[in-house]
Amino acid sequence: MDIRCPLRGTADYESLLERDRPGMLDEQLSERERTVAVLIAYGYRNADVARELNVSLRTAEYDRARLMRKLGLTKRSELVRWALAHDLLQLT
Repeated sequence: MDIRCPLRGTADYESLLERDRPGMLDEQLSERERTVAVLIAYGYRNADVARELNVSLRTAEYDRARLMRKLGLTKRSELVRWALAHDLLQLT
């Protein structure tokens, strides 16, 4: 599947590719951060993540923010792309 990227050919696109190189930041993620990444990538809202992990909404928001900051991402769609690139999602 070819996904069109409006950033292709720009410095931002090259930066995304650099971040997605296997074995970089994903090795530094905790098990909790990986779980949060997967849940968000599957479309869970912060409240859903909190319920699934049996934590407060505030904790779920903090976990998501910390994860996004650690990966250098700003949008949920970027997290989905990252999760797909690192084989964290199973598409059927």
